[in-house]
Parts: sequence; C-alpha cells; structure tokens
Amino acid sequence: MPLLTQYASFYISPFGEKSVTDELNAFLRSHRIINVEKRLIDGERGTGWLFLIEYGGSGSESGKNASGAPSQRVDYREVLNPAEYARFDALRSLRKEIAEKSSIPVYAVFTNDQLAHMVKHPPKIQFVMRCLHH
Repeated sequence: MPLLTQYASFYISPFGEKSVTDELNAFLRSHRIINVEKRLIDGERGTGWLFLIEYGGSGSESGKNASGAPSQRVDYREVLNPAEYARFDALRSLRKEIAEKSSIPVYAVFTNDQLAHMVKHPPKIQFVMRCLHH
C-alpha cells in the first residue's frame, strides 16, 4: 500500500477559543504525522499561528482500524512465531537504514503492519527472502 500524503491547516489566534486548540490536538493524536510547520502570520483574521500539518495514511485514516476505532498497539512477538519475528526484525532494521538514508520517518517506508504482512505472506521467490538475511 502506498503512503498517501495529505495536508491540513489550522489557524489559532492567541485570543481564540480553546476548541480550536482541542481540535488541532485531536487531529495530531489521530493521524500519522509526517511534518508540522508553524508560522506566525498577520492577516485578515488578525495575528495568530498557522499550522500546516503533513500527514500520511494508507487509504484509511492512520491510527484507526477498519471500523474507525483507535488502533491498539501490537506486540509482534506475540503475533508472529520466532522465525517470522526474526524476519520481521531484519525487515525493521532494513527499513531503518532506508529511512535514515532518505531522511524520512520509518513509517513512511513501511508500517509495522505492512512488515508483518510481508513476513506472514512471503514472496514466492525464495531468493528475495534470502537476500534479506544478509
């Protein structure tokens, strides 16, 4: 699943209602945040902070399961057998290297759920999996 980058903006006045701040905080908690830019602006609405939020998803809202409820944290040691977990751990290490070289968050490469799916449903070509172990 490709990562779909989306944007949202929030304007917060120093004299504004607390509900706008609450809305921003709720948004940040419920999405996979890639980047936040904050700028002090003086415009038609007065002086205040403009927040531009870059967030990612994979077709559905990040941080939520298919029913829209908040996702629970998964302990992959419990979900995967020892051999699968070893491959999962190798994939996480590779993901980290790729992310560091590209200066992006690790989840922008693959999420843990996507890595676990790769381990549970390995490619039919064993050569690819052998390359991951070196």
